[in-house]
Amino acid sequence: MLLLSVNAQSGIHLRGVVQDTTKVGIPGANVRLIAGKDTLSSNTDTGGSFSFSNLKGGSVMLLIRGIGYAPYNKVFTLKDGVAEQALPTVLLKSSALQLNEVVIKGKVVPMRVMKDTVEFNADAYAVHENDKVEDLLRQLPGVEIDKDGNVSSVGKQLTKIRVNGKDFFTGNVKEFISKLPAGTVSKIQFIDDYGDKANFTGIKTGEPQKILNVVLKSDRNSGNFGSAIASAGTDKRYALNLNDYLWKDLRQIGVNANAGNTNTGAGINTNSNLGLSYRDKVAEKLIFGSNYNYAYNKNESIQQSLIETVNPQGIIYDKSANTNSSKNNSHTLDLSLESTDEGNYIRGGFRGGLQNTNSTSINESLQTGVVRRDLNTQRITRQQNPNFNTEFSMARRLKKPGRILSIGIYGISGLTANNSDLDNQIKYYDPKTGQAVKDSLLNQLVDDRNRTTSLNANLTFTEPLNKGKDSLVKKSLDFSYLFSLSHTRNSLDTKDRDQSGNIREIDSLSNSYTSSFSKHIIGVNYRYETKKINYVLGVTGQPSLLTGAYDGRADKVYRAGFNFSPIARLNYMISTKNQFNVFYEGNSAEPNFNQLQPVRDTRNLNNIVIGNPDLKAAFNHMINLNYNHSNPQNGSNLQVGLRGSLTQNQVVSNTLLIPDKLVPDSLKNFNQETHYLNTNGNYNFGTNYYWSLPFGKKKYTFEMVGGINYNHRVSFAEEVKNIGKGVNVNQRVGIRMNRKWIMLHTSANYAYNSNMYSIRSFNSNTLQIWTFNMDSRVFILKSLILGVNANKTINQGFSVNATNPFIINGSIEKTFFKNKQASVKLEGNDFLNQGNNLTRSITDNTTTESRTNQITRYFLLSFTWNLQSFGGEN
Repeated sequence: MLLLSVNAQSGIHLRGVVQDTTKVGIPGANVRLIAGKDTLSSNTDTGGSFSFSNLKGGSVMLLIRGIGYAPYNKVFTLKDGVAEQALPTVLLKSSALQLNEVVIKGKVVPMRVMKDTVEFNADAYAVHENDKVEDLLRQLPGVEIDKDGNVSSVGKQLTKIRVNGKDFFTGNVKEFISKLPAGTVSKIQFIDDYGDKANFTGIKTGEPQKILNVVLKSDRNSGNFGSAIASAGTDKRYALNLNDYLWKDLRQIGVNANAGNTNTGAGINTNSNLGLSYRDKVAEKLIFGSNYNYAYNKNESIQQSLIETVNPQGIIYDKSANTNSSKNNSHTLDLSLESTDEGNYIRGGFRGGLQNTNSTSINESLQTGVVRRDLNTQRITRQQNPNFNTEFSMARRLKKPGRILSIGIYGISGLTANNSDLDNQIKYYDPKTGQAVKDSLLNQLVDDRNRTTSLNANLTFTEPLNKGKDSLVKKSLDFSYLFSLSHTRNSLDTKDRDQSGNIREIDSLSNSYTSSFSKHIIGVNYRYETKKINYVLGVTGQPSLLTGAYDGRADKVYRAGFNFSPIARLNYMISTKNQFNVFYEGNSAEPNFNQLQPVRDTRNLNNIVIGNPDLKAAFNHMINLNYNHSNPQNGSNLQVGLRGSLTQNQVVSNTLLIPDKLVPDSLKNFNQETHYLNTNGNYNFGTNYYWSLPFGKKKYTFEMVGGINYNHRVSFAEEVKNIGKGVNVNQRVGIRMNRKWIMLHTSANYAYNSNMYSIRSFNSNTLQIWTFNMDSRVFILKSLILGVNANKTINQGFSVNATNPFIINGSIEKTFFKNKQASVKLEGNDFLNQGNNLTRSITDNTTTESRTNQITRYFLLSFTWNLQSFGGEN
């Protein structure tokens, strides 16, 4: 057998890529090409690519071997006269072969970092027999799971779930990780995903989503898992859950049903949910997916708020209490059809939804400062939100290698219909004596209907520029065109009902209008790709047009604009341990219908809103820089990010104090009105970092997480420019301990939030929050698990009644039977009954601090029966 060199400079140049089932390149795989009696040999690079040169036409056999993967071999035919040829992507499956008599244990590498992926090896972490994927995730550096089960990786929330690189059931991350056994997992991957079409074409645009991909062990690629749970507790707490998921390769069938009131978020919540999903291959290269979900939520809440609004004339202080009861039910249906053809990407989808909400509320507002009055509002609201969207996208690899054509069409239509019955009682005070002198009653019936329809279409053509035969360098031009059109029709109908029940139309508070915003994005990009450096440089021209017409008004809205924006994206693999990337993009954004409608919206008498039909579209500039350093040997990881944004023609508020016409001028009472205008000067920038360092043979991990952000906001009050300057600082240090008998995570966090207005005459409003947390699980005798969670918070700077709660939770769980199929768990939440719910928000010249009731102390007894069985096909 003859071994040939692969460096020849003539003949056919052949290239290919070797990936695992998650479509991640496999480095170091051995590739052999057999042509007759001749054999050429090579290894894949860090991205899984390989190439051969000086080949002749005819049949060749490709043999590929990779450690931990099943062998691959296939015969291909090379075409004479075609200098550049590319093989279809080779996907290697994990090998299921095991050595019965000889066990070779290599050094487990806990993590590795690839271009858009951070991968963790499950074998490097302590996994107990009854653990779920959620328990495994809690051990991983940079991963956080909040009290509601939402998962984030280095501060970015996960939005989607995949298994072995394929979409899995509904993509519900929270539901999935709490059900799938951790013992089935080989690897956990966190991927910056730009979408399926971007994975096919290689063209990445915008900000990526953070998704979770779970790579299963080779003998666990099909199975059945789920559970049945029944819980009952004090304060009438209960929970029922039944779910089962069955899959075999691409076939997936899932059902999930639950009901309960153990959600301890704001207010008191009662929830129920039913979800059904199905996914399977319906033709040789066609996959059908569907999902239906019904959800019901009932919420009862009591909220106290302090609202502070600055104005050149002074400050308005608003102390309010709101009691609200709402019922919401929704139906959602998803359908999709996609092709798995190597040479073509095709996807069609439909999503429809219907949501109904009925709510009643009583709001008591006591205003002091520049405005002195009391407002009591009783509100009954009925809302409907039917909506649907469709999509069709496709991409095709053309005859010339690297030449790709892709198109996409997306349509959205939605209706928001609000019907409100408002009873307002206003009490006025004498500015000199402070005595109540007048009451006013106002009953309004407001019907607001907004229908928005949008259409987006895009076309992209990629032309390869490679002239040489070096497949390690790829050059191409991307020509793109995007058309976007959104059309809005809004009607606001306001009626007055007097004390006798007579109803009359208020023409001055009613209106109907239509608006349309269209934009074209024409761009050209140059892409350069090597093993280490990938970059994109390009430009876009973005003409836009905003039009509008109002019933009963002769004037029309016509605003044309044009923006020119560069595009830049760089990914530099400095080494296998170091990676740097930078991204810049600009885009335009139209005003919403509330900002455009030139009619007084009086549903909130403390803040009457009047839109401005002369508004222009805003243009946003965004830039992000990120650096990642990882050491596979010791598992340490450092990530640093810088980000910034600047907005031209930002739509901002202009708040005015207008004399109240319902009372005599002697009372000197005002109504606050919010108007809108365009301005420049809005920007923000910040930095964040994450550092983890395992020690003690990787049984312990030290973590530091932090960041600082500066926000420069422009608004107006009485036509006077108001600059809001906000500084936010966060710093956390923590230690994780992962042992077979104990899991422990402790952390200390400090948060500093400062806000200052240029028209304010005194010091900034500053919050400081210290949080100390400890979360642990102790495993006793293999069948008994003790859990303790403690959290101490110290609040400084809140205006509302802010305590410093010490929250202690605990649980004890006993598993039964040989495979621990059943368990009984007793848990106690907030033993000291000190839970509270505090929030703070800042918009333009207004700061709002709120506290909402919630039940946090209760005890719950649960019985769980696990349903699971796994088998595999290689």
